[in-house]
Amino acid sequence: MRHYRNSTFFILHSAFLLAALAVRAGHVSETLTLTNGWNAVYLESTPDTPDPAEFFADLPQVERVGCYESSVYGATEQIASDGSTIAQKPVSFYVWVRGDESLSTLQRIMGGRCYFIYSTAPATKTFYGVPACPRVSWQVAEDGFATIVGVSIPAGETISSGVYFREGPLTPDAVKAPYEAGGQNAAAPEFAKLMAFRGMPTLQGGHAYAFEGNAISDWPGVIKVSTTTLSGAIAFGSGTSYQSFSVSNAGTTNRTIRVGYGPSELSSEEKPPLNVYIPRVGTNAYGWTAFETHDFNLAPGESRTLALAIDKSGFTADQTFAGLVTVSDLSGTKMRVRVPVTAALDADSPYSAAYPKGLWYGNIELSQVDRNSDGAPVSSGGNMKMNAIVLVDGTGAARLMQRVAVGTAKEPDEDGSHAVRLWPETTDVPAEYSSRRISTLFPDVAHRALDATSGTFGNLLQFDWTVAADARDNPFRHAWHPDHGT
Repeated sequence: MRHYRNSTFFILHSAFLLAALAVRAGHVSETLTLTNGWNAVYLESTPDTPDPAEFFADLPQVERVGCYESSVYGATEQIASDGSTIAQKPVSFYVWVRGDESLSTLQRIMGGRCYFIYSTAPATKTFYGVPACPRVSWQVAEDGFATIVGVSIPAGETISSGVYFREGPLTPDAVKAPYEAGGQNAAAPEFAKLMAFRGMPTLQGGHAYAFEGNAISDWPGVIKVSTTTLSGAIAFGSGTSYQSFSVSNAGTTNRTIRVGYGPSELSSEEKPPLNVYIPRVGTNAYGWTAFETHDFNLAPGESRTLALAIDKSGFTADQTFAGLVTVSDLSGTKMRVRVPVTAALDADSPYSAAYPKGLWYGNIELSQVDRNSDGAPVSSGGNMKMNAIVLVDGTGAARLMQRVAVGTAKEPDEDGSHAVRLWPETTDVPAEYSSRRISTLFPDVAHRALDATSGTFGNLLQFDWTVAADARDNPFRHAWHPDHGT
């Protein structure tokens, strides 16, 4: 007989409804400052009134707005049904013209994008919006400018073009030669190369610049943030207690990246109480801690996924909370990306529950083994990983489930995705979900569920079980093991 145990338990996915969009999200305050003529700006957030006619209603000086979608620049031909190619001119530049709907193709002002704005006089507008991750598509062009890029650093600050862009797809010469949009011709902006008397040109946060394309890439800057929702928000819907997002070093040198959590800049929104699952300082162990400010040293291409959990036990029906996650580069570029957080509770939802009650999908890492003859645990030859599902009841007691039911919603959510939920195997899956049953642990384990022998959910949980020496699911005598006798 062999006995084995897990030494660590990492929660990866909540079984509750994921990625449901909330009505509101964490807001930031942004100021748009325009000069007479053409302005190239980078908007960090999507305004609450994204329709151009509404957004610019209080700025009569603004006559024309353009948004250049460099991602479609290379789409110059398509394949016909007979296999031949058909040249086409993609729609890559969207415009809004005041008072002329027939010419206006720009439907929404979106965050994370660059805009050319023509104003007949200096103007300023301060608004609240929901931040978005930068969207950049570097393209190659034989003529003209293929890529328009915004500088995502705190407003009012400046940065050298060589520092901000040197780890991206541009050649060193191109990094030194950004172009600035301007001019008084209302038909189209003019571009002038920024020249520095000494060193490299200085760029301003919130401004956009043009580059001669010499590479194809979606490089966003040295920081790349990924969320599980199509909206780009960290959204705790009415039945969601868990979410995650990842932060990557998209540069070519080691970087210190700071992840901080704070309130929405809109005073009517209250910051949700969140815990984050990260390594404990000075150890290899993981654990939940209050989500505040955490620094990570990341090598080029390295990423860190942060698991977040929320306790909604103090929430009331139809109450909405919102906050902001700010990801900053502390290694020179000043790049900053802000991610909205939203949380809500629907008291009428059958899936709403106080954290951590519910089914959780995770991962067990097998690192110690022992024999029934002596019971002394020893380190295993490697760290074997297994899928696991834990059921936590209202008292906080945790059970390791062998089998569960998986259901996929037949109807899509507001963001177009189909929610996935888990239930104990004996639970009847609601009719609005298509379902199948899965086994998460070794199929020969006799128990359908195992109670935790020690630990608490969210920290270190221990489960013990025994398998026969000749069992086909014994991890030390499987078919690929050289000592296997069958």
